[in-house]
Amino acid sequence: MARAMIAHAAEASPREACGLVVYDGAGRPVMLYRTTNVHPDPDRFELDPVEHFGVLREADESGWRIGAVYHSHPRGPARPSVTDLAAGIDPDWISFVIGRNRTADWVIRAYRMADGRAIPLGKVAS
Repeated sequence: MARAMIAHAAEASPREACGLVVYDGAGRPVMLYRTTNVHPDPDRFELDPVEHFGVLREADESGWRIGAVYHSHPRGPARPSVTDLAAGIDPDWISFVIGRNRTADWVIRAYRMADGRAIPLGKVAS
């Protein structure tokens, strides 16, 4: 799934990519869904609401749940921006942020975001 997130980020660049990760009843990630970024600003993201609802419906029908959201920062680091912190992302979800390191390679970091703060969960991939 990490490779799929990075591929999506690279394909969407210079716009932010975004998507959802669905988890099974045991808490294991089982499906990654690319979604369309409908935000008009290329440096922000907003999940397409129709696609979001479709993922929610499919997950529910399978007995799964949405457990994570991901988005990219094509020209920045893999950490939440002030805008991301203010976006009201579900605090029960993991937030994967795909960004660039100092050598411009893609990196994914995981966070819990709640109350305007980001709690790092660690580096996922590079």
